[in-house]
Amino acid sequence: MTELLIDIGQWFRGYQYQTAMAIVATVLVIFGNDINNAVRKLVAKQHFIIRCFTFIVVCAFGYGLLTVWLTRLLSQQLSQVPNSYVLPLIVAIFSVLGVYAQKRRHI
Repeated sequence: MTELLIDIGQWFRGYQYQTAMAIVATVLVIFGNDINNAVRKLVAKQHFIIRCFTFIVVCAFGYGLLTVWLTRLLSQQLSQVPNSYVLPLIVAIFSVLGVYAQKRRHI
C-alpha cells in the first residue's frame, strides 16, 4: 500500500501547481461572498464611482493577486510533503473544504 501511495505521490508532482490552484479557487469561492460583503460595508456610504472602482480593484486585482500568490505559496508547501502523504493530504483538504461548504450551504 505504501508503494502505491509513493507512486501516486510521484505522479502527482506534475500536477501539484494545478491542484494548489484548485484548492485556492475553492477557498476563494467559499469565502468570496464574505469578502465582498465586508468590502461592501466599508464603501456602502461612498459615491457610486468609488464603490465601482473598489469593486473593480477587489475583483480584478485583489482576487487575481490572491490566487497567484496563494497558489505559489501552497504549491511550495505541498512540495515539502513526502510522496506517500500527498494523496491522503489532498483528499483530506478537499474533504474538509467540502464539509465546510456544506455547513455554509454552498452545496
